[in-house]
Amino acid sequence: MKKVSLICTLFNEEKNVKYFMNSIVNQNEKPGEFIIIDGGSKDKTYPILKNFSKKYKWIKVFQVKGANISKGRNYAIKKSKNEIIAVCDAGGEYRRDWLKKLVGGFNGKVSFGIDKPRIRNNFQKVLAKKILRKNTPGSSRNMIFSKKIWKEVGGYPEDIERAEDTLFDERIKKAGYKISRVEGAICFWEMRENLEEVKKQFFGYGYWDGVSHKKHGMLPGRYKVLIFLMFFTFPLYPLFWIFSKFSLGSKIVFERRYSYFFGFIKGYFVK
Repeated sequence: MKKVSLICTLFNEEKNVKYFMNSIVNQNEKPGEFIIIDGGSKDKTYPILKNFSKKYKWIKVFQVKGANISKGRNYAIKKSKNEIIAVCDAGGEYRRDWLKKLVGGFNGKVSFGIDKPRIRNNFQKVLAKKILRKNTPGSSRNMIFSKKIWKEVGGYPEDIERAEDTLFDERIKKAGYKISRVEGAICFWEMRENLEEVKKQFFGYGYWDGVSHKKHGMLPGRYKVLIFLMFFTFPLYPLFWIFSKFSLGSKIVFERRYSYFFGFIKGYFVK
């Protein structure tokens, strides 16, 4: 796959980086190059990556201290030599035929693979059922697009620290491009391990979606509906809180939605 550049940006991923990298180097078809941007990791992530790059010449590692996800991805794409860009994430483990299937099903414009959860405990099993009711597109942990479109929409938004791919996707849709699904391109992604991690995760998503919507005025329609409903049903918050105590699934739904809602309000009105 000499015409495909695979990119990734990461930071302090010592826990996950080896299984992630092994899933890439064991792909049954390799990319023309794999460009990795380390944002200045303080653990052993960068040395581990350098060892991989010494062993595999098609892997290129750069350290850009302070780079957020968007800056890292944009930097990697600028360094790339190919027109077709595939994107992966260090929180994922990719099936051996992932890249072959992703490229094979690429519509020539923008396509997503499919994410499936890595389940290690009962909490993650319940979480997966509440978050993934069906296979869903993987966004920028499992995505392929042309560099031409990336340039046209202004690249990844570097003023957004998280949920940056939501805005990137909305810009692509607004530009008139249809995004297709590649059913066989499977990424197994690392899920949060407990309720506190989920609350923090979704608060962050909401916060940066709020900042993004305030700055750029672009938010997926389903998110707008969620914010609208949460705002007008907020007086029922105590009742929903009591109901959430009856099961782990109810707790996850409650905390995920309200954490996102509170994060969005803070990001939109306070940032």
